[in-house]
Amino acid sequence: MTKKKKSSNQSTEKLLAKLTKELEKQNFETGEEINKYLQEYVDGNELDFDEDVELTDAQKAQDLVWDAWELEYADDRIELALQALKLDENCADAYNLLAADKADNYLEILNYYLKAIKAGKKTLGKEFEELKGEFWGFHQTRPYMRAMAGLAYTYLHSNQIQKAVDTWKEMLELNPNDNQGVRYPLITAILAVKKYKDAEKLINDYKDDGSATWLYSKAYLFFNQKNKKPLATKVLVKAMLFNPYVPLYIFSIREMPEEPPEYVSFGDENEAIAYVDSAIYLWGENKKALTWLADIHRKNADDLDMLIQEREKQRDS
Repeated sequence: MTKKKKSSNQSTEKLLAKLTKELEKQNFETGEEINKYLQEYVDGNELDFDEDVELTDAQKAQDLVWDAWELEYADDRIELALQALKLDENCADAYNLLAADKADNYLEILNYYLKAIKAGKKTLGKEFEELKGEFWGFHQTRPYMRAMAGLAYTYLHSNQIQKAVDTWKEMLELNPNDNQGVRYPLITAILAVKKYKDAEKLINDYKDDGSATWLYSKAYLFFNQKNKKPLATKVLVKAMLFNPYVPLYIFSIREMPEEPPEYVSFGDENEAIAYVDSAIYLWGENKKALTWLADIHRKNADDLDMLIQEREKQRDS
């Protein structure tokens, strides 16, 4: 039996969904009324929702999946997911769970995610078009978006990079705020298929993003554009000064951990690990870019080492 860490994200989502349902019952007319209610009855108190309200089969199914996410063993999670589908054949999250826990090969994983997408779209009905542009802001859209994310990574891991790109692009059209952070694997994938104009547009669409992924991706892009190549080294040095750990993991000076980091902060070592884990194939398949990265890192090694020592001293203190 396979274990899995409990998901606090899904627990929070379950709570938010129940809170939304509770607010809908109150029939508030203004934002002020909602805020007053939250302050008086919710803020600082343990939430106690009326569980006597009769649920639809679809709601019961979703509750089963939320419960499943909290379980330790895969077999137990699978059992609840199958029960959910008996209640509601269009429970997208049940298919998402089966893709993660029950599927044994690429085709089975793909099949479950495609079923989840079809089910999620059918469940949303007319809301699918109405909510475009702010999808993640509504809890009922999230099973569909989780299915899309799973599908994209399935395509990526089976080396169907363009299909992954198309899926992530569709997700950004549905939710430009990008709460799921799909722009990060997307920019790497676009660069990998050498769609440099698309990469430039994506970087400009999220020009305020100050992450290591964005800085290193911009440097990589400029290196591969004739008209921007003279600026590439300057951008790369800026990226290295922002996160000096990235080259250490790309060149295996530091060993990648077996498990991905749970928390990531701008400029820290975990951010570097997360970026390299998703982008090593990009740098590894471009010998010219990799040689350039090594050369610029070597020329700035002393300054970068000092920067790392200072940061680690601050972290330890």
